[in-house]
Amino acid sequence: MGKQNAPLLAFNRGEVSRYALGRVDVERMRLSAEEQINWAPWVLGPMMLRPGLQHVGGINDDLTSRLVPFIFSNTDLALIELTDSVMRVWTVASDVETLVTRASVSTAVINGDFSSSVSWTLSTSGAGSSATISGGKLDVSMPTSGGTAQAKQTVAVAGADQNVRQAFRIVVDTGPVLFKAGSTSGGADYIAQTTLETGTHSLSFVPIGASVFIQLETTSAQIKTVDSITIEAAGAMEIPTSWDADDLPYIRFTQSGDIIYVGCKGQQQRQIERRGVYSWSVVLYKSNDGPFQNGNSTDITLSPGSLSGNTTVTASRAYFQSSHVGCLFRLFSTGQSTNDSIAAANTFGSTIRVAGVGADRTFNYALTGTWSGIVTLQRSIDSETSGFIDVLTYTINQSAPYDDGLDNTIAWYRLGFKTAQYTSGTAVLSLTYTGGGAAGIGRVTGYTSPTSVEMEVLSAFSSANPTADWSEGDWSDLSGWPSCVAFHDGRLWWAGRDKIWGSVSDSYTSFDADTAGDAGPINRSVGFGPIDTINWMLPLGRLIVGRQGAETSVRSGSFDQPLTPTNFTLKDCSTQGSAPVSAVKIDTRGVFVQQSNRRVFELAFSVDSQDYNAHDLTRLNPDIGSEGFVDLDVQRQPDTQLHFIRGDGQVATLLHDAEDQVEAWWRIETDGEVESVAILPGSLENRVYYSIKRTINGSTKRFLEKLARRDQCTGLPEARCADSHVYYTGAAVTAISGLDHLEGEEVVVWGWNTSSPFTVTMPDGSTATTGRDLGTFTVTAGAISGVGSAVTDAIVGLGYSATFKSAKLAYGAQLGSALNQTKKVDKIGLVLANTHAQGLEYGQSFTTMDNMPMVEEGAEVDANAVWADFDGMMITVPGEWDTDSRLCLRATAPRPCMVLAAVVGVSTNED
Repeated sequence: MGKQNAPLLAFNRGEVSRYALGRVDVERMRLSAEEQINWAPWVLGPMMLRPGLQHVGGINDDLTSRLVPFIFSNTDLALIELTDSVMRVWTVASDVETLVTRASVSTAVINGDFSSSVSWTLSTSGAGSSATISGGKLDVSMPTSGGTAQAKQTVAVAGADQNVRQAFRIVVDTGPVLFKAGSTSGGADYIAQTTLETGTHSLSFVPIGASVFIQLETTSAQIKTVDSITIEAAGAMEIPTSWDADDLPYIRFTQSGDIIYVGCKGQQQRQIERRGVYSWSVVLYKSNDGPFQNGNSTDITLSPGSLSGNTTVTASRAYFQSSHVGCLFRLFSTGQSTNDSIAAANTFGSTIRVAGVGADRTFNYALTGTWSGIVTLQRSIDSETSGFIDVLTYTINQSAPYDDGLDNTIAWYRLGFKTAQYTSGTAVLSLTYTGGGAAGIGRVTGYTSPTSVEMEVLSAFSSANPTADWSEGDWSDLSGWPSCVAFHDGRLWWAGRDKIWGSVSDSYTSFDADTAGDAGPINRSVGFGPIDTINWMLPLGRLIVGRQGAETSVRSGSFDQPLTPTNFTLKDCSTQGSAPVSAVKIDTRGVFVQQSNRRVFELAFSVDSQDYNAHDLTRLNPDIGSEGFVDLDVQRQPDTQLHFIRGDGQVATLLHDAEDQVEAWWRIETDGEVESVAILPGSLENRVYYSIKRTINGSTKRFLEKLARRDQCTGLPEARCADSHVYYTGAAVTAISGLDHLEGEEVVVWGWNTSSPFTVTMPDGSTATTGRDLGTFTVTAGAISGVGSAVTDAIVGLGYSATFKSAKLAYGAQLGSALNQTKKVDKIGLVLANTHAQGLEYGQSFTTMDNMPMVEEGAEVDANAVWADFDGMMITVPGEWDTDSRLCLRATAPRPCMVLAAVVGVSTNED
């Protein structure tokens, strides 16, 4: 008979597949587990009863949710909660989460639904400017540079509502519009002037007086439409979104400053915007200058009805569809025309570009309208935006041809008022040149017929003549929208279908193809392999695109060169393919779920291949994803851990450290189903949030819960080892309320009394102040009572247990392998830390287990003791002889437990 004391010095190898348990020849397997549930391993080696989950609050209407982190800085954080077509926001400050809510006030915007113009003051200046209220909408437009088109109202605030935070809800049908609010007419001390795009805005303010002056206006020639402006109703701030419950898994996002850019399969992109802690918006993401498809290859011509503002565009034969609404069109016409209305000093109109020799350089100017002042014709030979000098001046309306005589010179011309040279009125200034050509861009706002659409002109058309030189936008309901987004190399990247688009460098809404040089936009098709969905993008050393069938590396000529329109290529770096689950970045590496939705791969740069290679993180545990993965986020502190939400509601957690070659899978299991995860920075540890579906008192509830920190689970005295828990602190009590969310449930209680501390005698005879397991209770009317000892601090929540089942123990054989030999775990030696005296059970199976002994070194152990350190003699293990003896360990909340090492005494019978 062979005997061996086998040391288990680390518990950071995690679970492996049961199909790998026979590989006792692999050193890694000796320290692995067949089951490791709620035992949280550390990279350093120990494992602990995982921290509990703190109840933060209820999810909106108990609906399925998706959590999105908002990180402006490590101390400026928020958590965005998305449910079926609704967004709510939780602020995070001083480790406290607070749902953004609105107060109950009597403040009201009169006719804020624009059912009438009563109480509104509408004003305009400049030719063609308009501000009207009709059909339940406010329409404003200002085609005159320097003119105004405004709607104002004075909102009364009752005395009881002054100095109370409240908010305007503004719904913009067609943006952008400008908005401000102040304590005086035209003031902006409550809400600084801000641009509101198409969407819904909830803007908070705190009035200090009896009146709030609000103003809506535009500086645009296109008609801008506001649907309503009202005071938010009392309760949680809820902003409508376009994402229903089925869309939530497909949301992809990236953040820059106060804006989160969001893509979702099958929908136009959105922006989530913050204008302060309590002011949020959800709006359309729009680019006004691209991207565009290849140019028209048919004989169809398009003709705009006018050069600017709002117009119609007519096709020479049937082309348009209703799904073109929202699509851009770029029309190029020979010749150049400008027509600008100007009513302000230091304001100039559009430019024309003049080239050639002799008569080919002649253009016409025309001044009309009613105005007073000095109009100046200016020229630049540098560019269309700078270097202008004065050529001629005019004080009355006139028109004439002009020839500058600058043969073979490229020059730009414009008309306008210089500083201090405008007096009054509106001057209509036109330039017409038959040479060259120019492009104008418009967005379809309405469908009339297959040959006619309504359009807002975003950059002026140069001619109303029919043109066959036009391009259709690459994004629309007809062509499709991008499905994912990322920042990389100073550009905002969108990807979808089989294409990828990079914005103009450092201009995240511009895709202007006329931008010259390396800063220009990038618009490319993948061009190889099957046409498939793009599931994610990762900005690593290279931009990696996760397609259904492959992972594609977006490359320049060398690894450290930036991507440019002329230095850009796509190469597959892996053919694993990806599932529709977000990927995450860990330093220079990336982690994604493979297309089977069961395996997880890591992308790391290889010097040999000069590209990213895929490494299987589930090779020893392919069963970990058997239920499929639905969400993913990464925690960096105190250790790097990836939280994979499984389809069955468990969390498959991967402890990951490439330097120490740690890849340990373990599982988080709670009385319910985890549905989403989001992780925010924290001072000591990252904040890990879960959206959890629980059955409470027979009803389905969904809660936002936060994983406690390790240092909050020592038991000396604090031990936040309970789920959906509430932390009470205050006067010494034996009854604890605030438990309405756990009505009818059995809960565990860990508590202590700071005024009259619990003290226990340690094995060495010393005393220590600890918390205490105060037993189990049933929540009735939102409270528990009859707690045996009065406590000033307590953690009350749902209990859970942690189970560890080792891999096969093949030790003590003298004739070869111990596999298939009867064996028995005789004894176990444990090295523990921060462990309750009765916080650990051990055995060869979970059906036959012993508690820690109540006598140590001849002295009786205090049953309430919490050992900061424990290194006792080996103790007998219950169990029988078996060919498959294992070490099984179990800890149960709320009693803290940490196992640093174990020595297993194994006897093997080889007869």
